[in-house]
Amino acid sequence: MNSFLEAWNLSTGLFLDGFLSTLFAAFVLPAIGTLLILRKMPFVAVAVPGIAGAGVAFSYFIWPMIFAIAYETLDPPSTFFQNLCAFLFLALGLYWLASRGSRDRIESGAALLFVVTLALSEILLLDSIYDEFSHRWLHHGHVLSVLEEGRTRVIGTCLILIALAGFYRRELWLTAIDREQATLSGLPEKRWLLIQLFLAGLASGIIVPELGPQVVLGLLLIPATISFPAARSLSGYAWTCSTIGIVSALLTFWISMVQDWPIAPALIVVLALVSLTHRVIKQRYWRA
Repeated sequence: MNSFLEAWNLSTGLFLDGFLSTLFAAFVLPAIGTLLILRKMPFVAVAVPGIAGAGVAFSYFIWPMIFAIAYETLDPPSTFFQNLCAFLFLALGLYWLASRGSRDRIESGAALLFVVTLALSEILLLDSIYDEFSHRWLHHGHVLSVLEEGRTRVIGTCLILIALAGFYRRELWLTAIDREQATLSGLPEKRWLLIQLFLAGLASGIIVPELGPQVVLGLLLIPATISFPAARSLSGYAWTCSTIGIVSALLTFWISMVQDWPIAPALIVVLALVSLTHRVIKQRYWRA
């Protein structure tokens, strides 16, 4: 009990900004991931935060060439510049994916982009003057050092995504579940694919510089992938994944505070365990 209270006090005190940012991301990102899984595009869910991460890595690489040398400072790139580079890479990457046409070609292209951007991120960060701490960011993010401005950006982005997803929920679900019926209903397939990619890209472009690509990737992919066979209804699928995200985020902060584990890898493990536990319980309940 004392360990729980200590972890709660640390999470809501010293690390409040990172804690709230992670909770909001844990609610929104799994729901967006369901749209990509329903479209049978898991590699897109993998590639999008990877592309954003490569953009952030590029910001670390190019920042000294533009500002640090001129102003004789070793400060890392501003968050605005990181977001700008992330969105630049996302715009190029998602445009290329959307132009590939068929779902299979988009998936193969997403897998290719993930591998290339992961390698590019490693090279850019290792070759930057910020190697020592930027390399740690690549793997674990900096959840516990999120500032108030970063928290505001993450929460604001999540609220915008909730509003957009709520307003267009019928169109988003129909085009993800039954593309032929969506076309007959006057919902162009390519346009709504771009909108879904835009939602994933907007989330990644803002959240990756704050929480890191590993956190975003895990939240987008793990609950939606593992929980899908246990979904009792498609309408409850997104809510279930969001609930798994919230529960996993709370457990992760508790475990990380007690065991002194880095947040990002701990969240990946907890997401998988919670999702798998939910799936097993649901499937056994159905049989009963």
